Amino acid sequence: MLKVEYDIKNGTCSPIPDGEHYIVIKQLKKLSTEQKLQFKSYIIQKQLKLTIDENFKQKIDDPDESKYIISELDILRQEQAKHIPKIKDIFLAFALIIVMFMLPIYISYYLSQYIQNHWAEKFLDFVIHTVQFDEKALNDLLFGDYGLLSLSIYSIIWALPVVVFISISTNIVSESHLKSYIVWSIDRVMTKVGLTGYDIVPVIEGFGCNSAAVLRANHDCSACTKNNCISMVSFGSSCSYQIGATLSLFSVINAPWLFIPYLIIVFIGGLIHIKLWSPKSMIPTHYFVLNKVRKPSIKAVWKQSKQTILSFLAQALPIFMMICVCASILSMTPILLWTANIFNPILQLMNAPQEMSTGILFSMIRKDGMLLFNMNQGSLLQIMPLKSVFLLVLFSSTFSACSVTIIMIIKNLGWKQGLGIVAKQMITATICLCITVLIMNFFGGI
Repeated sequence: MLKVEYDIKNGTCSPIPDGEHYIVIKQLKKLSTEQKLQFKSYIIQKQLKLTIDENFKQKIDDPDESKYIISELDILRQEQAKHIPKIKDIFLAFALIIVMFMLPIYISYYLSQYIQNHWAEKFLDFVIHTVQFDEKALNDLLFGDYGLLSLSIYSIIWALPVVVFISISTNIVSESHLKSYIVWSIDRVMTKVGLTGYDIVPVIEGFGCNSAAVLRANHDCSACTKNNCISMVSFGSSCSYQIGATLSLFSVINAPWLFIPYLIIVFIGGLIHIKLWSPKSMIPTHYFVLNKVRKPSIKAVWKQSKQTILSFLAQALPIFMMICVCASILSMTPILLWTANIFNPILQLMNAPQEMSTGILFSMIRKDGMLLFNMNQGSLLQIMPLKSVFLLVLFSSTFSACSVTIIMIIKNLGWKQGLGIVAKQMITATICLCITVLIMNFFGGI
């Protein structure tokens, strides 16, 4: 029996003979999972005599029947092509993602810098020189290296604007239905790293709050990609508190431009992380519904944003204040020296002082715990080499998710899988740090 080959990917077909023959489909594996399911549904609906497995040939006697089958396959290909995002759609979607975060971060940075330079520093100097207590411990608790007032003000100045503007930005994208366009456009790209377009929603939400994004991933992501998505959120999504702290630290050393390579490396590191640890699995199919883009409702955007802002003021800020209190109390004991010994090899690799171990420790509790690097009004940061500060911030950001996110991961995935994700992230972060140090040494040293 003669064979006719039809390439489902490019639509080419070998000559159709007059005698007995069968039609075999080539390049079926090159289709997406969604396209494969559409293809199988179509041939069943149209009752087309096609050979998928050559062990079970579908015999055809009439050349006209084969021509009809080929014409139907061409119609299917044309219909599928209409629903495949073009290159311009992919670039536009990623451009929207970049603008969605870079614009609010840009505005937040200059607003925070203005507030710190014109009001906060003067206010802090006035309070420190005016309010003094006889009890040294109380002074240290309020105004010391890890002081409740001297460090909490950084969280308000640098984290709050980021929370406000990123929340407004993401809610505008959601309310305008641009989110569905982004999801549809980047799906084929995301499958290359073991995710789907829908998985970008929790990753995007992670730039607001990682723990909320983990909850979203647990509910929205399929069983095939859930672990990958949660790993990506934990490693590659910089929450608004982390972004605010990072902007503050880079501002102290007068190098705000470091934030761009920092954010790129963190996100790429997240993609490498899931490719490194995640086994190959079948990516589930999704049928995308492209909602018509509309003008966002200001009332709806503000209602959703207000909830995030109130959450920061009522939950995040008090927790950071507790971190400051704990750090101040621990600084009066040998405990911080013990932690310095734990992180000493890493700090030596980064050419950073042992005092910075506190910031690494408390960044594992909350990401804005990195603001403890601002101890003593940032004097230690300012004398450190630029590359050392960059490595310190990069490692503290990626070594571990915050404690709340870790609890959410364990709660949703169980102890074994949850702790496995945490341990793998620590290993990847350490490997990435070593590679970055080697690259920096190759191009000039630290």
